[in-house]
Amino acid sequence: MSYYWLPYHCRCQYERLYIYQENQRNQKQTNENIIMNTIGILCLLLSLSSIQADTVVHNETHTESETTNYGPITMVVNNLAEIAINVSDETTDQLQAKMERTVQDITGNLEVLTTDAMAQLSDAIYETNQLLMANPSCNPDWNLEELTANITDQLSACTLGLGSLVDSFRQEGQQSLTNLQGFVQQIAQLPSLCQLLGQSTELAPLNPLGFAGGNNCFINGMVQINQGMAQSLHNASLLLVRTRQLSEEQVAQAQQCSDSVVQGIRQLLSDERGNCE
Repeated sequence: MSYYWLPYHCRCQYERLYIYQENQRNQKQTNENIIMNTIGILCLLLSLSSIQADTVVHNETHTESETTNYGPITMVVNNLAEIAINVSDETTDQLQAKMERTVQDITGNLEVLTTDAMAQLSDAIYETNQLLMANPSCNPDWNLEELTANITDQLSACTLGLGSLVDSFRQEGQQSLTNLQGFVQQIAQLPSLCQLLGQSTELAPLNPLGFAGGNNCFINGMVQINQGMAQSLHNASLLLVRTRQLSEEQVAQAQQCSDSVVQGIRQLLSDERGNCE
């Protein structure tokens, strides 16, 4: 689909994201699709608003009767803002779902590592405990609960990196979602803000976006919001990819550590049984 009919700022957004997507396609195709779809729809809204804002005005001071082919400009702007909010909310929900799945995947790997290690040791622990309980003189200090707690502590140390990764990802992920929700709130407030700016130049210093009043207010405001949202989505995509890469590295390290713990405990239990025969 050609996008050369879009405004220049929208084409630039598409081109930068397309180049980035090509370089990272194998690792984050799905994440970038969310960004591209959202920016594409928001750019379409900007184009529609630009077309619809060609108002029928006979002179510069005649602003009360501004209309478009789709109705009064105020109604058009409100409708466009509502559409943009719905699109942005859907994108935020998709991003949140991906982040939740990422957390579930990491915690799932953590649980599997611990469960698998304990399963490998269960038979040896049972046999050793049965033997030592039947022959208390072999090791009077034998305590199954202490052994189990010791194994659990060692395995927890092996997965410490994964746990820290989950905590860090949750914090950064929540900040990403908060940033996106902030842009959605800006879109919701934009029509009324533009209306106030159009009515009084005294309110211009209160404008947090720094765009001009008048018919271009909504368009310029959406441009800046769109740019900020695109950057936030891009950063969130990088966070997801980086976290998954770190997760794979941490899982490999935790697996090596877990294997070492299992090997050491097996040797300990074997020695205990050997001393009792």
